[in-house]
Amino acid sequence: MSLLYLTREDVAGLLPSISDQLDLVEETYRAVGAGRVELPPKPGIHPRPDSFIHAMPAYLQDEDVAALKWVAGYPANKERGLPYITGLIVLNDAETGVPTAIMDGAEITAARTAAASGVCIRRFAPEDWSRAAVLGAGEQGRFHAHVLRKLNPEVAIQAWDPHAERIGSLGDRVEAATGPREAVAEADVVVTAGPIVEEPDSPLTQDWLAERSLGLPIDFDFYFSADAVTAAELFLVDDVGQFDYYRSLGHFQGWPEPDASVGEALSRDGSPSRVVCCNLGIGALDAAFAAHVLVAAREQGIGTELPL
Repeated sequence: MSLLYLTREDVAGLLPSISDQLDLVEETYRAVGAGRVELPPKPGIHPRPDSFIHAMPAYLQDEDVAALKWVAGYPANKERGLPYITGLIVLNDAETGVPTAIMDGAEITAARTAAASGVCIRRFAPEDWSRAAVLGAGEQGRFHAHVLRKLNPEVAIQAWDPHAERIGSLGDRVEAATGPREAVAEADVVVTAGPIVEEPDSPLTQDWLAERSLGLPIDFDFYFSADAVTAAELFLVDDVGQFDYYRSLGHFQGWPEPDASVGEALSRDGSPSRVVCCNLGIGALDAAFAAHVLVAAREQGIGTELPL
């Protein structure tokens, strides 16, 4: 028996196109909404203030895929010259339980998070949307800018980051704002990609937002306040159980109950004027992406075989 090891560079080269990533996310979300995914709330440890290390297991019944992501988030790492998010994904043979592959998890985390937002944009953004705000120009900001341009090549992006020099990394047609509120003003789609911290200020209130808008707080409650979420006509999360778990840890104080999961809402009709989709990050997406990467690696002979 052997275990295939894939580096981040390997994984990046094996991921599907952005369009295919969006379809993969939507299929997985619909399976989650239909109850065809075993997805326990992710347990975590917190060795330092505002840091986390989480275990994210998932079993995809339709594809017979079993996987676990072990992922860490350390906001202080940027001062050390290290990535904020690091991690590994382990795939097991669902028939025997034997581990079959271990791969870098950072590239999949970045790609699947932005693709999850892309699915929400594709379904819930205002019709003919053309303006987007991105708060945070780190890795998630960059990946989201790619997805925004894939969905609308003419999109105008206003961005803000406390480290202004990072905004240039977001690519073409990005204008630097003088502050987060200026960036959000008149935006049809608002992506907030700050750090996840234990006691956020949450400055973004409902009066920052356009009457028709989609909010995508991928940083939990770092920017979006309870006031902004309560004002939404439709409030969705990717997994209600995980949302409740995080609320028990102190996040999302004052936020309303979700109206549904994203997977459930994708099958519903209607075009709400103001929507907030809080995608916490679910192991089901990591499992789906990792399974695709493993198949491609086997087909192309990429990776390093390690003895078990």
